[in-house]
Amino acid sequence: MVDKPTTIKLDQIAEVISREFKDKDVITCYLGSNAATPTAAIEALTAAVKAGNPRLPFIRMVHILLQGPVPYVEEGLQDRIMTYSIFSAGDVRKAANEGNAYYLPCTLANIDSLIGKGREYAPDLAIFKVRPHEITGEYSLGLSVEAMHTAIDQARCVIAELDFSMPFTEGQTIVDSQSIDYLIDDDDVKPVYAFPGPDFDNLPAEEMRIGELVTEHFIRDGVTLQAGIGQIPDAVVGTIKRAGYRDLGVQTELYGDGLMLLQKSGIVTNRKKKQHKGYSTASLIMGSQELYEFVHMRAGVQMRPCAITNAAHVIRINSPFISINTAMGVDLFGNVWADYIDARRYYSGVGGQPDFVRALNDPAYGVPIIAFKSITDKGESKIAKVHPPGVSLTASAYDPVVIVTEYGVADLRGLTAGEKALAIASIAHPKYRDEYLKELYDDPMFTKPVGFCLGKKPRGFIPYGGKVQVD
Repeated sequence: MVDKPTTIKLDQIAEVISREFKDKDVITCYLGSNAATPTAAIEALTAAVKAGNPRLPFIRMVHILLQGPVPYVEEGLQDRIMTYSIFSAGDVRKAANEGNAYYLPCTLANIDSLIGKGREYAPDLAIFKVRPHEITGEYSLGLSVEAMHTAIDQARCVIAELDFSMPFTEGQTIVDSQSIDYLIDDDDVKPVYAFPGPDFDNLPAEEMRIGELVTEHFIRDGVTLQAGIGQIPDAVVGTIKRAGYRDLGVQTELYGDGLMLLQKSGIVTNRKKKQHKGYSTASLIMGSQELYEFVHMRAGVQMRPCAITNAAHVIRINSPFISINTAMGVDLFGNVWADYIDARRYYSGVGGQPDFVRALNDPAYGVPIIAFKSITDKGESKIAKVHPPGVSLTASAYDPVVIVTEYGVADLRGLTAGEKALAIASIAHPKYRDEYLKELYDDPMFTKPVGFCLGKKPRGFIPYGGKVQVD
């Protein structure tokens, strides 16, 4: 006889935790994430924490990006519940900057090193969403696999929200019924988070120029792609579609509408991949309702833990590999940062960017691209003379990355420190470019390439040569 999970309602979750952990004063909980954030369970648990009834142990909440409200981070609850966020936005970002939440720096490939057996944040409790299969009765993690299997294996108590709004995805998403202790079957469970799909034909000019630069200079038939969600990856996708490349593969932490578009168009076939041949691999899926309908029961999109999708050896096996990520900024030495604005303003997390940068440390494997608009919405340059002191770096001056803005490409691979500075300065916004170049030229202590003069194109710099105009 196969053991089945005990069915409960949302208002019973605190009672279950109190009973299961009556012998403990402190527990660690790992939460499902991203589009599959178990918001209803979070809200029910927060209500019990606020009420102080039943008695609950102090709870350390560990997770990557959470969508929707996260009420337990509000001020005044930190003596009863505290978040340790690996990647943040919204409520959690605000709480971290106010001292009411902790940022736990870790790349996605290394989450197991935090939550595995005997590790500091090995979970006692796991809470996440599942979608049952209508025929087999199996449970799927759906949109969020990331490190959930490790969390489930370590947890003494496993609680899953039953959610039919989530697609049943293929690959390493299956959770057997014996591994789930409690199944929340409640009409008040909130659906997965869906977002409007991008208009790939009408993206802003700056992003379109970046897309053209990446596509023209780095995309080729048969390459394997990693791309995140956002206007810049969307622009790359749009230009790839128009360029008509063939037999692309996908191995990515996050699969969104853009990669779906390429797969629907027959441009992504995964035919040339050496590992996971014939299907796209991802650890997370997030985007539109159309995307969720596309991945439901689709063998051509399969899920893997981020310890696999972001593993250096798997990335290298699937070379030639093109990784496309963005960042908060880069300095003239080639240092890149993504999780902080400055040492006192936390923004998000390092995510998987360092995993792909380090995996592609030899051009034989592919190209790690960092792409962003040259200025912020406030007109401040994203290219700085030096990086903000105290921030962590997702790529350092010794990492062979390629930086792309709407003004061109700075291919830093194999350049000297002086050549890197000149190439990076050359892709800065015109408001700042001449100042940077002149300062580098006039500084007698700055080691410049022999024969360099203002107006001469530095090594590694490729200017934008297309037709898209920007203001």
